[in-house]
Amino acid sequence: MQKSVVSIFWPTDLLNPVSDHNLVVVGYKLNSQIVVIDYIQYCNFKKLNLQIERNNLCLEIIGTVNFHHLNYRNFRFDDCTNKPVMEPHENLILFKPPLSKKLEYYSINPISVDIFWTVTSQDALPCSQTSPNKLALHFGRPSKTRDLEDVMKFINLTEYTRYKLLHSHRNKGSFYKDTIGHFINWIGSVVLALYCATFQPICRKIINVLSYPLWFNPETKTYVTLSTCSFVLHQLNFRAKQFHHLPMQFQRLRNSNYETEKLLIKGTRFSPSEYIKFYNSLWLILNDLLMGIVMSNFLSKHHSMLVQGTNLLISKFEDSLLYLIKWLMNSPGGFKLNNELAEFFGELFMWVLDFWNEYVLRTMIINSSTIIRAITLLVKFGGLNMLIASIMDILDLLCMHLRCFYFASTRVFNWQSHILQSLFRLFYGKKYNILRNRIDSHNYEFDQLLFGIIIFTLLVYLLPTVIAFYLSFAVGRLLTLVLHTALENLLVTFNHLPIVVLLLKAKHKERLPGGVIFECRTAHNGTHYFMLMARPLSLKEIINSHIKSMMVFNLNNLQEFQHEGFKANIKDVINQWNRVSLVGVLKNIAFGNFINSFDYKRLF
Repeated sequence: MQKSVVSIFWPTDLLNPVSDHNLVVVGYKLNSQIVVIDYIQYCNFKKLNLQIERNNLCLEIIGTVNFHHLNYRNFRFDDCTNKPVMEPHENLILFKPPLSKKLEYYSINPISVDIFWTVTSQDALPCSQTSPNKLALHFGRPSKTRDLEDVMKFINLTEYTRYKLLHSHRNKGSFYKDTIGHFINWIGSVVLALYCATFQPICRKIINVLSYPLWFNPETKTYVTLSTCSFVLHQLNFRAKQFHHLPMQFQRLRNSNYETEKLLIKGTRFSPSEYIKFYNSLWLILNDLLMGIVMSNFLSKHHSMLVQGTNLLISKFEDSLLYLIKWLMNSPGGFKLNNELAEFFGELFMWVLDFWNEYVLRTMIINSSTIIRAITLLVKFGGLNMLIASIMDILDLLCMHLRCFYFASTRVFNWQSHILQSLFRLFYGKKYNILRNRIDSHNYEFDQLLFGIIIFTLLVYLLPTVIAFYLSFAVGRLLTLVLHTALENLLVTFNHLPIVVLLLKAKHKERLPGGVIFECRTAHNGTHYFMLMARPLSLKEIINSHIKSMMVFNLNNLQEFQHEGFKANIKDVINQWNRVSLVGVLKNIAFGNFINSFDYKRLF
């Protein structure tokens, strides 16, 4: 009778032992899988407590080395390859023992890259459950898949099991080592307790003040807070949240280091997400603060030059805007516009521009030195992101009147285009039915037709003038929006870049498992064996996982600003990001809709 195929998983550091002692090979036996853990002297085997229960499985003797025993198999090693000699029905699978202290482990499924402090909910994402998962709920998973998952769990327990094997006869050096480790952990606990008692309440108060709802906006169905009014305040709120969540992330990291083996025994899928979250947050904060110190020194060194350049830039910007308005009033590009309407629009905009120059821009130019010194101080203690946030707030203030010009011209163009569209229905006897929300046939009277044709003709002749002002300010709005979106994306990059994941990808791929690979190899004597290797996450998988976790983070933040009667979903987040798409922007310009960027201060 042909024997069933048995797979023996053997650690690479247990090949051809040089010791002459009588050794036994200990490990775990599953259905058709055997996981070898370590060698141990036969005389010490019965003295140790090797009972590690999981599904009624315990550590047991797999075979012997250097001596024969009637009840156990004797393993022989090839002198050329140093590998154990297998029977014809056995497959040798070598694996490198993972170090749980370095968060190395094997995983069949790819891990999720999540650097945010919110808990990732797969239910929030669309199509989070596919058909194979639903079928698995009814028919269960194949036994081979379950056995392979159990094998991976016991392989991941290699370091922990070896520690338990040597725990009963530790030497003096290991005692001192454990004492020093406990002392370091005690110091860490004291520092963590002091941090939570002093600094964390301050961060909590800052978050409560900046996140307190001021009023409710019915159009966006969200609350307005101090953090949504200014990028500097939002960055301060975000930094306070980072410091507030650091102790929690550090504690979870410590628990993950201590409870790794327990989680693996229970069958819980362990992931180094806590390691990634804590060190990624710490790395981003330190990088931001260090770059802020360098940038603050640069701003202090070139203070006078920055003041002169800022004043010159503000003056040039206002002169260019004034020249644009005068150009639109006097036949722009050789096109003959309606003089009266162009003069009305031009004088209205120039009056607002004069008021803005007198009361806002002149005040900024006079106090530009003080403003730059305040920004330098913010950057020195708040980091480089404070500089970007300050630039965005100043840009919003400088372009507020341009935004008002664009809003007014957009409203006029939108109203005029809708009126022309309604009046055009006169020519083919149609009208819009408000009650039924449809277009119905209608017989117009002669005076109605005449009055409609007169208004339609006037609006058609006035339309080129409106379009000229509208397109000019729409282009200006588009340019400021491009700069604004670039700075927002720069803030997103500096605040939420998974830099630790990218460094692990380049330096230590074993901490980012994306699956397992069984590679068939041939030894020098012609025998075949397999090598178990962890497949690291690809760059595409890292980016996709980071985007999914960021979408959930955006959704949680968006729901914090909403009223209890309104609940945002993932489609609202996608619509926010679609605002900066080229097709959407061009469509809004063509139909006279207001162009907006994604709401960074509510999403992040």
